[in-house]
Amino acid sequence: MLKKTILWVSVAVIDAILAWAITLLMANGSYALGVIVVLLLIFIDYALINPKGYPFKYMVPAIIILMILTVYPIYFTVQLAFQNYETGYMWTRDQAVNIMLDTIVISPNPKFFNYSVYTLYQDYKPTDDFVMLLKDSDGNLYIANSPIKTGNAKYVSNFEMITNGSVSINGVSYSLVRSLKDPSQIIAISVDGQNYNYFYSPSDQTTFPNLKFFNVNYGPELSNTEFINSQFGTLFFTTTYGFNKLVTAKYEYILSTMPVVENGRNVEKTVLVNTMTNQPVVEHDYAFWNVDPNTGKQTMIIGYYGNVGFSNFGSLLTNKQITSPFLTVFIWTFEWAALSVFFTFAVGLILAVVLNNRQMRLRTIYRTLLIIPWAIPAFISIIIFRVGFFNVSFGIINRIFLGEWLHLAPINWFGDAFWAKVALFLVNTWLGFPYMMVISLGALQSIPDDLYEAASIDGSSKWHSFWTITFPLLMTPLAPLLIASFAFNFNNFNVIYLLTGGNPPIPNSITPAGQTDILLSYTYNLAFGGAAGRNYSLAAAISILIFVIIAVISAINFKLSGSFEEVNK
Repeated sequence: MLKKTILWVSVAVIDAILAWAITLLMANGSYALGVIVVLLLIFIDYALINPKGYPFKYMVPAIIILMILTVYPIYFTVQLAFQNYETGYMWTRDQAVNIMLDTIVISPNPKFFNYSVYTLYQDYKPTDDFVMLLKDSDGNLYIANSPIKTGNAKYVSNFEMITNGSVSINGVSYSLVRSLKDPSQIIAISVDGQNYNYFYSPSDQTTFPNLKFFNVNYGPELSNTEFINSQFGTLFFTTTYGFNKLVTAKYEYILSTMPVVENGRNVEKTVLVNTMTNQPVVEHDYAFWNVDPNTGKQTMIIGYYGNVGFSNFGSLLTNKQITSPFLTVFIWTFEWAALSVFFTFAVGLILAVVLNNRQMRLRTIYRTLLIIPWAIPAFISIIIFRVGFFNVSFGIINRIFLGEWLHLAPINWFGDAFWAKVALFLVNTWLGFPYMMVISLGALQSIPDDLYEAASIDGSSKWHSFWTITFPLLMTPLAPLLIASFAFNFNNFNVIYLLTGGNPPIPNSITPAGQTDILLSYTYNLAFGGAAGRNYSLAAAISILIFVIIAVISAINFKLSGSFEEVNK
């Protein structure tokens, strides 16, 4: 009974937490992740409640990790590939509209107002209830009542000029309370007989200890407040002046109903209007545009993301400024992966054949020493090569080998595409040959000595025996590992990023592509490293392409190599 009670309580708690998460996700528009959590909720309840689901309860942690860290990222990547989510287009349409409606511009020939904050204290502590005293350039004083929320996180405050030390706003009486010692000092404002004490002014350093409270408690409210007066119009705290002073300003864009022509008919429609030009805002190509009333020229204001179908994939095929660097990177990626496997395997196999000689002395020590490059973290080795060996001015190769010994000009390792690729192959061979050596040694030791004895009796040379016995028998177990190595080097981001950074750049490319970039580093630069902006959608499209390429190449190689032929039989 106790176990059942604990089980049902646990299920109830889990369901409550997941239901709360689903509600939040759906409310925030994260529908895909919300659906995944719903599926997890169903699976967890089935595994814990249904007796037939008993074997599945041990899979719950793995399923949660699989769905959240694998399935959802894959879905999100595919979704991005069919959108235009990039720099300048990182908002939804509603968010873009709200941003425009919140944009404030300072009026021509603006008027500035200094201000002081007077706060209602309770138990000697400031509260969130406050009023403001404004002062214009002529020395006139005004009272601004406490901001009133109007919706959508917007606030309104009315301010009126003080006459004879008092003023009435919306039926509430405000009067100044001056210091008896110094009547020029206003120490409080009486609001219907209740005193609001002097609290903060940006021009009075003695009030700066209250600045933190002001920023935390009043700042968010005041930054979204319109101070309205029939004479001056509207005052705002703007990004230009911050909370230093108030200035006459207005919203740059407003919603207005006006006649427009749609399908040859005049209809009333709510549109965005630029208050500076009184021209309606134009919307096309997933963006809003200002229209110059004199020239008709359109200037982009803000973009938003949406579904664009296969346009990202199409750009890879039709836009020459994208296609050309992409093809360069694409071809180099295959060259890089294939030659990396060839060089590392060749060096590793040669060393394995040498070390496999049982008559060789100290071969255990040699094996241990040759594994060291594999044991050292790759990023350390790469940085040592970059700084110590390939530095143009101070590297060992340029300064000692070429300069002092051979008296040759230094090599521009990272400024010339050929030498940058040579450096990459040298470093990657150094990092990869120990692995190839170890797997080759293991495979060599599985080949029976009888085959070599029989070949020797038949008059076969060692070279002939290697190509007719050793190499064919090695390729059967090693082919899957070589294919895996090809796939690894196809996405070997670390060496490219840490050694050359993809440099030198490809000329006339509008995307951040370098001549030593592989598809993965190119994708990374598109998403995170581009100086001209970030293009997450194009990066997602290339990521899908990389996945397809790796899958196809692996399938073809496995099929042609016949690596699993014995297993299938």
